[in-house]
Amino acid sequence: MRLKSVVLLFQLFWLFVVRRVLGRGLLASQTARLSALFLTLAAFAGFNVLSYVVMRQYLGGTGLLEPVLQVSNASVGFWVLIAYTLIRVLFMKADELLKLSFNLPVTNKERTLAFALFESSFVLLMTVFVFGAFSISTVLIEGPDYIPRVLTSIWFPAISTYLLLSLGYYLLERTLLALRIARLRGLVVPMVLALGLAVVFPQTNELSTQIAESYVYGRDYFAPVLLYAKLQKDIGLWLSTLVLLASSAALIPAVVAAAPRNYVPMRRFFVFLPSWLAARKFGVYVLVLFRSFETMVAVSFVIVYSVFAWIQHLVLPPYALALITFQGVYAFSNSEPLRRMVIYPGSTIANYLRLVGSQGVLLVAVGIPITAISTVQGVSFEACLPVAGFCVSNILISTLIGIAFPPEKGNPFTVIIGILLTTIIVMIVGLGLNVFNLDPIISAVIFAALNLLVVFYSILGMQRMERIARHEMAA
Repeated sequence: MRLKSVVLLFQLFWLFVVRRVLGRGLLASQTARLSALFLTLAAFAGFNVLSYVVMRQYLGGTGLLEPVLQVSNASVGFWVLIAYTLIRVLFMKADELLKLSFNLPVTNKERTLAFALFESSFVLLMTVFVFGAFSISTVLIEGPDYIPRVLTSIWFPAISTYLLLSLGYYLLERTLLALRIARLRGLVVPMVLALGLAVVFPQTNELSTQIAESYVYGRDYFAPVLLYAKLQKDIGLWLSTLVLLASSAALIPAVVAAAPRNYVPMRRFFVFLPSWLAARKFGVYVLVLFRSFETMVAVSFVIVYSVFAWIQHLVLPPYALALITFQGVYAFSNSEPLRRMVIYPGSTIANYLRLVGSQGVLLVAVGIPITAISTVQGVSFEACLPVAGFCVSNILISTLIGIAFPPEKGNPFTVIIGILLTTIIVMIVGLGLNVFNLDPIISAVIFAALNLLVVFYSILGMQRMERIARHEMAA
């Protein structure tokens, strides 16, 4: 294996991200990129300052940082799994990037190792944003003597967890290849990852409770996830480092050996509805939505969460339905070919109603059984109605974001901007209505007016995009 090839391929992957994400739209300007970098660093610095002030006020000098650090240690695996799930699903949308590497003069080991480094860099960045402020604040409050504890409680377990997840993913890929269903990994892998989150979450909560109870009653408690911290506490940092290096030396070759040696294209759509729906224009929009990769991923997550809530007896309204509405960011771009066809031109308002109506059909189709599960568990039907209203509003907002910032084909990173904007707008509206504590009728009127404004700007945006498309065709 040539280390030079690994480094060059790693740089190629990052070059793809930089040029496809940082070289498009507003970020194409160097001034905008520098401003975005400055704002990101300023936000992270502000988060660190806030974390330090809060931890020093409530935990400084109390001796509680030790159990808090152990509880954080117990949750590292769960947060790394969240980051890995997000990155893995995004990379599945960008498998053209991995497909490109199969046309380069590199070995399978070099390709796997380079992609693992590329993927781990993203997971590391997300982990830094989750645990970075806590780690820095802990060291600043307790002093440099806590650096070994932070390393062995947060960062050593994060590295081992990522390697184990990578090994498990490639073993799953091998299994799908052996069963000749590798093209369905776009449906199977998200469901497996969602199932993993559902299984790990209650175990993390139980482990955190046991750690807290052990501290209160003065008992020593040990679990496999606390291995590095236990070794560091009993013997020293050097032994924990040796164990980390030894486990990594065993896992990395296993990951490379488990990686598939050939590329199998991923299936981009799934046939669940009959084709005779295409006889109507609205039916075509429904087919496009129901057969898309994004819809299947969102529905799989909702199904796994609902089964998990049923098993764990979680009496909660069906908040998971909100996951379906976020895929509205893709609705406009996925259905764009329909509006370019002569046989399906239609008016702008009619196309918008079909676009939103198809998402409403999906919400009803998935929402009825999910709501039924919630009501059987003891949630009143009246408590589910606000969730339905929120989902409808989120469909309108996400569709508007998808029109204003349409995600590019083969470039899943552009959708992050749309999802972030959707989340920010929804949070601002929700917090604003809660802060003013208005009468429910007045809040409903304001909410409806804002949704009508979203619809108005969505139609204007579609008209503008259609004019641009006509001018490009004429040119």
